[in-house]
Amino acid sequence: MSSTDIQDAHTQIEGKRGEPWVNLPGEQGLTQWTRDDLVTYNQINRHIEKAVFFQRVFDFLTDNRVVGDYLEFGCHRCRTFRMALTEARRHNLSATKFMAFDSFEGLPEPKSDTTMEIWKSGALATSEAEFMRVVRDHGIYVDNVRTVKGFYDQSLTSGLQGELLGSGTKAMLVNIDCDLYESAVPVFQFVDPLLQEGTVIYIDDLFTGYKGSPCKGVARAFLEYQNTTHWKFLSYLHIGWWGRAYITYSGEKARESVI
Repeated sequence: MSSTDIQDAHTQIEGKRGEPWVNLPGEQGLTQWTRDDLVTYNQINRHIEKAVFFQRVFDFLTDNRVVGDYLEFGCHRCRTFRMALTEARRHNLSATKFMAFDSFEGLPEPKSDTTMEIWKSGALATSEAEFMRVVRDHGIYVDNVRTVKGFYDQSLTSGLQGELLGSGTKAMLVNIDCDLYESAVPVFQFVDPLLQEGTVIYIDDLFTGYKGSPCKGVARAFLEYQNTTHWKFLSYLHIGWWGRAYITYSGEKARESVI
C-alpha cells in the first residue's frame, strides 16, 4: 500500500448508512497489506492523535492563562517537540522556553522486563546534533530551545533544578516519554518544584510495555510520585490508548491516586 492509501485508511473511519454503520475495508481492500503497512498505519494514527492533543492542550493553557515553559523528557526524532513548537507559534508564545532532556544516546539498559523487544540499551537514539538540525529546519523559536544531554539519574541534578528555579522557570507543559520506570523516577522528582497550578503533564506510553499494569513502568513511577508530592493531578485528556494527560492542582484530592 502507498502512504496515501494508509493515510486514507485512517480518514475512512467514518459513518455510513446501514450496517455496520462505519466504513470498514474488507479482505479485498487489505489483500496487499503487509507488516510494514501496519507499522506505517500505526505511526500515522498515533501521531495524528498526538498532534490533536497538542492543538487542544495549547488552547487549554492559553485560555486559562497558564504561562511557563515546555519541558520534554525523551525527544527521539524531535516529533512531539516540533508539535509543541508549532502550536506555541500558533498561539504566539514567543517568550516560552523549550527544554529537551534526553541522553541523545538511546535508552539505558532496562532494569525490568517489558513486552517491548525494541526497548533495549541504545534503542530510540537521536543524536543531539541531529535533534538540533531538525529544530533549525523546523524554524520555530530556535533561539528558545535548550538541550540537556545525559541519562536522567545523572543529568537531572539539584544544581540544574536550582538554576531553573533561580531563573523563574515554571512548567506550562511537561511531556514525559521515557518508557522505563527507572528513567521516570528522577523525572518526577526533578519537575516537582517546577510545577504550578494548571501545569499539564502528558505521559506517553503510560500503558505500553507492561500489559497495562500500574505496578510497572512509568505508571508505577507516577503512582509512587503522587504519594510523595503535595500536588494533586486531575485526569484530563486521553492520547490514544497509550497516553494520558493530567492537570496539576493544589488542594483536596478529587479522588485517590489517578492513572
